[in-house]
Amino acid sequence: MGELMQVLGRIERGSDGDETVAVVFDRHYATTPEDLWQACTDPDRLARWFAPVSGDLRPGGRFTIHFDDADTPQCRVLTCKAPTRLVWEWPVGGVASVVTAEVAADGEGARLLLRHERLTSAQVAGYAAGWDTYVRRLEADVAGNALPDWGDTWSALHALYAAAR
Repeated sequence: MGELMQVLGRIERGSDGDETVAVVFDRHYATTPEDLWQACTDPDRLARWFAPVSGDLRPGGRFTIHFDDADTPQCRVLTCKAPTRLVWEWPVGGVASVVTAEVAADGEGARLLLRHERLTSAQVAGYAAGWDTYVRRLEADVAGNALPDWGDTWSALHALYAAAR
């Protein structure tokens, strides 16, 4: 990674006494809102930039994310309001973390607001680096470009997020 990498997301800490943390990404993509929604919900598209996903992506449905490292979280859809909002529970360390993906028109393109909450301070750097890598891979995918290498990108970003924790 020759260029100096900068984080794309932000870490939000809970109010006093609340130990949960969220990572938030607010990104513009040079595509239509419909295409961005499809990229975030269609299993074939998800497999290209995120990970293979199997199951039911409807409200109350359950689905599994199949990561390369044998991590296979069993998730549950809380809300699906196509083509604008998908909310699901993702079990992380015995806690039901919550991921919200919102898609909207944004000028000539589309905007994705992605929020993963109910993480702990110990977990946040890894998940922030992961989502940061994924939003970069999504950007490359919708543009038809080569996807950034997962391992190199995640490692560089993890160090930056860990320092910001």
